[in-house]
Amino acid sequence: MVPGAKRYMPKNLFKEWEREFRKDARADSLALFCDHLKKLGLPGKPKQLLEGTILAVQACCAYASIDGRSYDDFLAMQTYNPAGAGQTKYSLTFELCQKAFARILTPKKIHHCIDLADLCGHPWHKYKVCGYHELWVTRTDGKALTAREKARIEEEVTDDLRYDYDKDELGFWFDDSTVEGVLRVYLYDVEEDEND
Repeated sequence: MVPGAKRYMPKNLFKEWEREFRKDARADSLALFCDHLKKLGLPGKPKQLLEGTILAVQACCAYASIDGRSYDDFLAMQTYNPAGAGQTKYSLTFELCQKAFARILTPKKIHHCIDLADLCGHPWHKYKVCGYHELWVTRTDGKALTAREKARIEEEVTDDLRYDYDKDELGFWFDDSTVEGVLRVYLYDVEEDEND
């Protein structure tokens, strides 16, 4: 190394994103996350949503990296305030086996930035559980999902999950009546369900 020259250190994009995300959440006193949970009728535990979101974003980045894809654009979309991520259309909120919640922002084509099947079996070491049991899909602009959007999202979710899991392994169903304008997805292990 040349004397006096600075050593090049690659940036850790995820750590930079996490630092900024936490800073924005603190500045807002997690009010936006409180409102989001309230809208979905979920327990008002915004700190759990914050921690779960960071873990889920990290998992999505890891899977993208394993697949040889860049996750720069994905991270840029994951702003604390969805209004700050111009290309996002939907907010996906995951229930991590009754331990926490996680929110991922996506563009119109959900499967272009997230693999739901990968997250379905992902180990959340912090909580000693795997995957998620429920998923809520909402629009980031606060408007209700249209019938056409619901049908398209149901098709995308089905294609994604069925690519990795067949009907003997994983069951799921959709509900658009519990929360107005929101699509809810319930997932269950078929083998466990049959043994009960």
